[in-house]
Amino acid sequence: MSREIFVREARREDKDAVLSFCSKTWEWGDYIPYVWDKWLNDPKAKVFVGLINDKPVGITCIRQLKPKEFWLSGARTHPEHRRKGVITAITMKCLEYAKEKEAKTVRLVTESTNIPAQKALEKFGFKPTATFLEMKKEELSQQANLHAQWAEKENLNEIWKFLEKSECFNKCSRLYTKLFTWISLEKQDLKQFLENQKTIIFKEKKEIAGITLIDDEVKSEWQENAIQTCYIDGNPKAITNMIKFLENHCTKNAITKIFAYTPDYKFIPTLLQQNGFEWDKTKLIIYEKQIN
Repeated sequence: MSREIFVREARREDKDAVLSFCSKTWEWGDYIPYVWDKWLNDPKAKVFVGLINDKPVGITCIRQLKPKEFWLSGARTHPEHRRKGVITAITMKCLEYAKEKEAKTVRLVTESTNIPAQKALEKFGFKPTATFLEMKKEELSQQANLHAQWAEKENLNEIWKFLEKSECFNKCSRLYTKLFTWISLEKQDLKQFLENQKTIIFKEKKEIAGITLIDDEVKSEWQENAIQTCYIDGNPKAITNMIKFLENHCTKNAITKIFAYTPDYKFIPTLLQQNGFEWDKTKLIIYEKQIN
């Protein structure tokens, strides 16, 4: 690691310098300009900046999602200072911060195509724990569906019982996603989904056979007239019916896009594609590190 790198908490006056090297991360730009102020104002978030010669050349944000659960995002390095250990130094600082806050788990997501990032994460002791896919559908229309329905608060225990027995749920480490952040799904979280009428279920012979959790914050956070799935699980019939139910909900409420975040589990991605959802073949790998 270069001795020239100094890491400290981000300051408001770092904004212009940071955004200057975040403006062309992808063809469409970057989301950092839209979240910088929010991150700095969030009492549960901390942004660390790496400096060389007193100039910001890298950043990462770490946020506390739950008392013992933290999330890393927004790792960026100035193009002229890559491969100098900038992100390594910042990540070490983030992990020190998490340990000070008595974190138990730190997670992040990277794409399956980003092999260098995966190798670097493994050196830090991160391990892949789940794989999800991001799919989307924009040409929405009314669909015929059979028995999918909004779940009620009274369904809490039977849905939780279904999840506890679900191979899919356990394979994806009991995680759900919201705004590109993966969080452990606990019974209290499920209760909130139910209270906000954001849970779709499908029953067979009066038994839960499928569940889909949704969220609509993409409208305000991503400026998209869209809705997202946070978790999808169930047998093939359930998956198909719940997706059609969601599409009907969207068309009824003039929502024009669905972002489907789904565990990379058996038949689920294929069923989504059969129902018109597109996928760019990139998988999202969630890595986690246990903090001693």
